[in-house]
Amino acid sequence: MAGEKGLTIRSFAMGSAQPQAPRAGAPLRATFRPVRFARASDAVVRQVKALIFDGQLAPGDQLAPEKALARQFRLSRATVRDALRVLESQGLVEIRVGARGGVFVARPSTRPVSEALTNLLRLRRTTVAQLVEARLLVEPEVAALAARRATAADLRAMAGAIARARAGLAARQADFIPHSVAFHLALAEAAKNPVLLSTVNSFRALFHEAVARLLPDDEMAERAVVDHQEILTAVAARDSERARRLMHEHLRYFARRVRTMRARRGRPTRWRTRPPH
Repeated sequence: MAGEKGLTIRSFAMGSAQPQAPRAGAPLRATFRPVRFARASDAVVRQVKALIFDGQLAPGDQLAPEKALARQFRLSRATVRDALRVLESQGLVEIRVGARGGVFVARPSTRPVSEALTNLLRLRRTTVAQLVEARLLVEPEVAALAARRATAADLRAMAGAIARARAGLAARQADFIPHSVAFHLALAEAAKNPVLLSTVNSFRALFHEAVARLLPDDEMAERAVVDHQEILTAVAARDSERARRLMHEHLRYFARRVRTMRARRGRPTRWRTRPPH
């Protein structure tokens, strides 16, 4: 992309499938157009996004300092700062402080999407029954895909989560939720589909909130370890049908237990709009 002297971005072959690796050293200086919109920060966000999505700004690349960006956009530093905060909230840039600080293009992550979906589910007052229905539709297929696509590293991640859960049970730890989350997310990673990973991550947070309020329950924790091991065995054996069936049975069991225990304790069937502290 052509630009004024001192404002050009690193070399990029427009027909190339892969952008060149970022240079070490000074921040990269991209060429931006002056902004003449009512909400100037939105236009800044759109321009930076366009360069990221086009591959002209790659993960790890550093943007010019805030003062230089403000000069390029012909805007105040406060407006540019607002735009950078929006980009950070969307997971597109990372703002670092300190001697080596600055604004850097973020590494791809499903976390912003998952958090947005979780917030949406809270605002929509999602019920346990709705979450169970969604999980039964999605996670058995995730397990089947993992059986076809899991790498050795994926299998190690799942095995590690199970081993930590077993150690927690042996040590009489009250909370098995983190180990369960780790296993299911490792399984979703193994499916190699970022859309499914974000989806699983979003509604698992709410479901585990429901389970956490009902703890301790040793039987549920022990059942989780057994089920997870059987699912891992099926995935390692590349048995998609068995992995799918085992996950379906696993989810059915926990749905029944949560429903029964919530009824006994008089728990509401919906979540609050604010997450627990």
